[in-house]
Amino acid sequence: MKNRRLLLSLLASLALLGSGLTHAQSVLRIGFFPGPYADQFKRGVQPYLESQGIKVQATEFSNIIQLNSALMDGSLDANVFQNRAYMETFNTQYKATLAEVLQVPSAPLGLYSSKHRDLKALPNGAKVAVPNDPTSLGRALAFMQLQGLLTVDPAVPAGRATEKNITANPKNIQLVLLDAPQMPRAMPEMDAAAILGNHVIAAGMLLSSALALEDPAAQYRIILAARQDVAKGDLIAKLVNGYKSAEYRRFVETDPKAKGFSRPEYWR
Repeated sequence: MKNRRLLLSLLASLALLGSGLTHAQSVLRIGFFPGPYADQFKRGVQPYLESQGIKVQATEFSNIIQLNSALMDGSLDANVFQNRAYMETFNTQYKATLAEVLQVPSAPLGLYSSKHRDLKALPNGAKVAVPNDPTSLGRALAFMQLQGLLTVDPAVPAGRATEKNITANPKNIQLVLLDAPQMPRAMPEMDAAAILGNHVIAAGMLLSSALALEDPAAQYRIILAARQDVAKGDLIAKLVNGYKSAEYRRFVETDPKAKGFSRPEYWR
């Protein structure tokens, strides 16, 4: 009888332990940089996940390095803030093992001005603000080249150019390198600014106010990222289902703040 009681007690303990593991596995920890992607997740994806029995812990970070560091040390299961080009640079620089899981609707980079209504009106010697991080700078220069504002050395890999790789600058544009989040506030002092879409929205501006908007190349679309060893797990698969759900698509397509967002391939 005593042995039976011990066995029953052991089985009950194992059942509680198993229940605890199941509960832990149903908690999704996801990180964002403050802005539209965090807002869209909380309003369009999180309700879907919670309806599937998943507890969500969404955290916003003010430092983008910390967002990926938290993925690598296991503090987060996934994040949504970066593009493939940035992730690959991070992987190389920090010997990280982050993987692209899914492209999500993305706010494109655009050229904005509070002084001019057309790019053709930019004066000789115009001051144009561009992001100072290498990935975004190369992207901005490539877009400015498409608009006929300057020419970048074709020998430089796509999206890797810096101000030193400009081979033609017919309007003698003065590039002003700034931290990307600060660029909307600097617009009154500039003739134009090449601003990433999430910072445009965070500043209360509209994407539709751009003088020109890019159609982001695949490497510049915002992605859902995770560590390679967890990217194909059940929890991430459920997160993907949330982003692909009809509820999330309906939310994005009716959200005024998302007007001008590029659409992922699976929505086309």
